[in-house]
Order: sequence, then C-alpha cells, then structure tokens
Amino acid sequence: MAFIHGPVPESFERRVTATAREFERDLRQAWPAVQGSAATRRLSLQDGAQTLVIELESAGVRRLGLFELPQLIVRYRFGPGEEAARRALLARLDRAMQKGGG
Repeated sequence: MAFIHGPVPESFERRVTATAREFERDLRQAWPAVQGSAATRRLSLQDGAQTLVIELESAGVRRLGLFELPQLIVRYRFGPGEEAARRALLARLDRAMQKGGG
C-alpha cells in the first residue's frame, strides 16, 4: 500500500503474504542494520533521525485450492519526525522489498 494521495501516518498496518522469518530476511536484505528478530516479533531501524518499529503477528494461512499462502500482519510505527522523513523511509523500504508478480 503506497501513500500516494495523502500523508504517511505515524502508524499503520499491512497484511502481507510471508512468514515472520521470510519478512525479516527480506527486510535485512533491504536494510542490513535492522535490530530485533522475527523470533521476538519486533524489528526496528533508523534512517538519520527517523526511527521505525515494525511488529509482526501471524495471521494464519490463505488457501487457494491446494495452494497455501502464509499471512502476516505487519504494524509500522514511526518515531517522532517529519512526514517527509516517514515518506522517504517508507518509499525506500517499499522499493527495496518489492517482489515480482503481476
């Protein structure tokens, strides 16, 4: 979910197709200095003065016929800072973690 038509809020959540471990792996590839772990269900990172805490919650499995897709609720919470800093950090993360597909 991109925030194209409005400001990036200080906190929001997304539902993604991944396990907590897969999300952590992809996040570390995008942002190697991540703190925390999927095991603790809490990750954090910093870009200049802007901080971001990410909390993970398993949301079960989505089934499409015999195909099973793990679901994860990802809660993003930014620390104090300007909306422009939140937008820049989120855009950088989203670009780095973008996967193929159609």
